[in-house]
Amino acid sequence: MIETEHLLGWLVYIATGIACGFIWWQLTSYIRHGGWRDLLRGVFVVVIFTPWYAGDAHEFLAPAVVVLLMDLLLEGATAGIKGGVALLFSSFAMLVVLTIRALLFKRRVQKAEDS
Repeated sequence: MIETEHLLGWLVYIATGIACGFIWWQLTSYIRHGGWRDLLRGVFVVVIFTPWYAGDAHEFLAPAVVVLLMDLLLEGATAGIKGGVALLFSSFAMLVVLTIRALLFKRRVQKAEDS
């Protein structure tokens, strides 16, 4: 695969991910609890948009969930750790961001009530 084909594939993937993300945002807007809604949206972003190296050569990237599934199916559980670690770190970062956001929102609400 030449580099332009890989870039074109990523552009198509990102465009469809954004389109599916828009639909997911609309579907999750019906969830009243903000914490669950943000968590579901964050999981979507992590699963769809986390890249990882495809194969042993570090030339090309692929979605980490695809790398995880292909490694699990073709090479076994020990090889599937590569994509899984990327998803795990991305999920942790997403949870940290959501926690900080919730704490800042809580502080802002308390300041508004005190005023």
